[in-house]
Amino acid sequence: MKRFIKPFVISATLLAASNANAIPNIWVSEFGQGFLVNSIQNEQGDTFTINCDIGYSENGELTKVDFNHASGEDLSPSDSNTLELLIDGNAYWIPENLGWRNGDNAWYSFREAIQAAEQFDVYVNQKKVSSFSPSLQSTKKVLGDLSDCEYRY
Repeated sequence: MKRFIKPFVISATLLAASNANAIPNIWVSEFGQGFLVNSIQNEQGDTFTINCDIGYSENGELTKVDFNHASGEDLSPSDSNTLELLIDGNAYWIPENLGWRNGDNAWYSFREAIQAAEQFDVYVNQKKVSSFSPSLQSTKKVLGDLSDCEYRY
């Protein structure tokens, strides 16, 4: 019975923290069971999340981005959704998964750009669907070092 309490408490804490992201355009960070989850919500209620598998799996294979529209629609990278960000006039494609050369290269470029982004637009299937304007302070504090957020061979 005791071994189920700790995962339940961690899961409940992460769920409660996820719902506490009430201030728009401020990055928040949560950690639990080998995952570092960085998320931001805009004024419309769209949520952009960077999930870093920094210890859950041996190689970080669950590192990914999730994007949820305020309507409840999951527009995360998938076979049916191509996700790109426009940051400082440059486009960054977000791969559905990591562990292959082109995906890992795209992830590295995105990771480097998002760490300094004061504004970014989200495009799904080549259509702009959302914009975020994170505070520079929250970007530096939460995304200051994403070097562990990668696929490990």
